[in-house]
Amino acid sequence: MEIVTKIAPICLAIIMFSLGLGLTINDFLRVIKYPKNFLVGFFCQVILLPAIAFILINLITLTPEIALGVMIIAAAPGGVTSNVLTKFANGDVALSISLTAIVSLISIATVPFIVFHSAEFLEIEILKEIAMSSIATKMFFVVTVPVLLGMIIRKLKQDLVIAYESLFQKISIILFLIVFTAIWVEEWGEIMSFIKTAGLISIILNITMIIIGFYVAKFLVSG
Repeated sequence: MEIVTKIAPICLAIIMFSLGLGLTINDFLRVIKYPKNFLVGFFCQVILLPAIAFILINLITLTPEIALGVMIIAAAPGGVTSNVLTKFANGDVALSISLTAIVSLISIATVPFIVFHSAEFLEIEILKEIAMSSIATKMFFVVTVPVLLGMIIRKLKQDLVIAYESLFQKISIILFLIVFTAIWVEEWGEIMSFIKTAGLISIILNITMIIIGFYVAKFLVSG
């Protein structure tokens, strides 16, 4: 767990710093000025994803524990990797970061609500002590603070940042691949176990949301 608990957050914070170097305040002002895209993304992540997950756990035979795990995953806010992959796909990084920040903040309320009601539906007793405030705080320091630092440095040293922008992007890719590979190697036994027990529902949920997300974006999101 050394990679997961200690090294990965540091690498991800560095990656977010490099993303911040490529952003300006105007990128986020555009999100505020044209909120439709944000609201559509927010709806898909906070409401539609848990709803689809709930439908699937009722359609597919699962143990109550796995079903609850699916609901926890569906309720959890998007992490750093979503922002990184958005950058790699030439997407709207500012929009992705805004979604991560806002959804992480409100997850203090939404995650316990979804998890506790799902547990009640599945007749599972759980302790009502989910420290979402600490998770939100960690997300703030791993996502928001590095991005802000990167934006400040870009503002102060714009010519230097632009000159080395490709280098920063390459470093981000290398760090991302290191973290991704290290986690798979370190957690291989657990991952294979989870694939056997929850692989099918996870694949179905992902494919379903990719298709729904694509068509929702196609018809509702502006360019």
